Amino acid sequence: MVKPHAVCEVELLTRGVISQRDREQAIEKIQALCELGHEPVLAAVVKLKVRAKAALELPAIAEASLDLNGTPVRAHATGHSITEAVDLLHDRLSRRLRRRRERLEDRHHDPELALGHAGYSTVPTDEREVVRHKTLAMHPMSLEEAADEMDQLDHGFFLFLDADHDLDRVVYRNGDGNLHVAPRVAGEDLPGDTRPPIQSGSVVLNHLPLAEAEALLDETDDPFVFFADSASDLDRGNVLYRRFDGHYGLITPAG
Repeated sequence: MVKPHAVCEVELLTRGVISQRDREQAIEKIQALCELGHEPVLAAVVKLKVRAKAALELPAIAEASLDLNGTPVRAHATGHSITEAVDLLHDRLSRRLRRRRERLEDRHHDPELALGHAGYSTVPTDEREVVRHKTLAMHPMSLEEAADEMDQLDHGFFLFLDADHDLDRVVYRNGDGNLHVAPRVAGEDLPGDTRPPIQSGSVVLNHLPLAEAEALLDETDDPFVFFADSASDLDRGNVLYRRFDGHYGLITPAG
């Protein structure tokens, strides 16, 4: 049996009216996950927040960030109450921790999995085509939830419908260690207390047909193009991205 690692204190950050019981339960649940003993937990931060109920269907927010031996693992959840949000946060963080352990074990048994992709395959420009088209049912979510979904999927970007602004947006990484979101919303208070900062990105929503989006992607080293298809009646954000086989993938919102 693996002996649990010594666990640091859980730091709690709150905003809004949070009961003492909710504070204690949040700390206890995250502390229990820290004591699983898979890897040393160097730091643990929990953030609880209650937003104005008049403006939002799910006003309670619970977010956690664990430093697992130098690697951040995060989860975020919303609910009608702090209790509901914390319970969902516990479930999501638990799944992320199990998934991380499984990936580490897989890489231990199969070293080739740890190498990742060496780069994109070379396909002549005139031979490239969309070989994967995925249509998403875009349920509204917060920016923090979108960032967590991207991390859980181990993707470099994630298309989502921003619940706070009723706007198609994309959250992404660009290699500078930070998260970015586009398009920019003037005066937005971007989150950053319990995760690497999320910054407004330079990506813009281009209005152009798919063929021109492909040409734009070919002209740059960017991994994706964020665009609204001018040939469509729906003014929705789409993502055209590079696949490792050299062709394109396309993500579009459902109706």
